[in-house]
This record gives sequence, C-alpha cells and structure tokens, in this order.
Amino acid sequence: MPVLHTIGIDPGLVHTGVVRMLFDREHKKVKVESAAIPGLDAETTRDWIEKEAYRQWTPTIFIEKYVPRRRFDTDERMVQGEVAFRNALPRARLVRNTGASQIANPAVMSMLGVWSFDQTTHHQDLRAAARIMLYGMMKDQVLNRVLADVIRDQLDGNGWEVLQ
Repeated sequence: MPVLHTIGIDPGLVHTGVVRMLFDREHKKVKVESAAIPGLDAETTRDWIEKEAYRQWTPTIFIEKYVPRRRFDTDERMVQGEVAFRNALPRARLVRNTGASQIANPAVMSMLGVWSFDQTTHHQDLRAAARIMLYGMMKDQVLNRVLADVIRDQLDGNGWEVLQ
C-alpha cells in the first residue's frame, strides 16, 4: 500500500468538517485537504470524498459518533444525521471521541499539519474531524503502524513533507 488514504468527518448542525490525509510512504509526503460543508449534508460530504483525483485509493473513513446529550431537538437532528452518513458512507467506521483529545493532542496534530486550517467553522469542526481520523487510525493495528512510523520519523529529524 504505497499511498494510504484516510478521511475524518465531524458531522455538525452548522458545519460538517471533513479532513483527508494521503500518506505517500515511498516519498515520505503527507497531503492534507479539508472542507467545511454546511450542515449535516451526507451526500455533499460523500461527493467531496469521492473526487475524481482520489478514486484510485480506497479511503478508510472515520466518522465521529454522536452521543445524545438530552437536548431533544439537537439530539434528534444529530441522530438522523448520523443515519444519513452511515447510509451515504456504509464502509465508514463510527468512532467515539472519548479520550481522543489526550491521544491526538495538539503536538501530534501540529506535526501532521492538521492543527490549524485556513477555514473557520462553528465549533472547530475541521480540527475535530482530523482528531477523530487520527484517533481512529491509532485504534487500527495497520494504520497505527503507519502513523507511528510518520511520527517517529518526524521526531528523529527524518521528517515527512506535509503538503496543505
């Protein structure tokens, strides 16, 4: 797998944050792209993910799992949105964000070019999408190894080029 294609999605009522990372292991490059999609729009999100330029690599997709908080109107819309995302992206993995901030911390995210974004969103949705993607990768045995290699190389001074 010379290029690893990963996607993180943070669904939201105002913005859905989407972050793509392409890890080119042969050339030690990471390409980062992001989009702030208005509202809970699963179809537009799917279309952004399936851009022609990226169809050659099947992405591993992580979506932040919504946890109801007893705000009835918000909960209902977010639960319906999660269903729409699961239907639009059936191979995606739902990931709870519990503990994600401690593990996918600012230092790790900065190192990988996913701490700061040009676009602003309602609740830092792009940062949340990147964090859920990295957290999901860390929970996967194969993806964790790739991520660990990139971070180790960065720390050892054999850094990967991060393209934004």
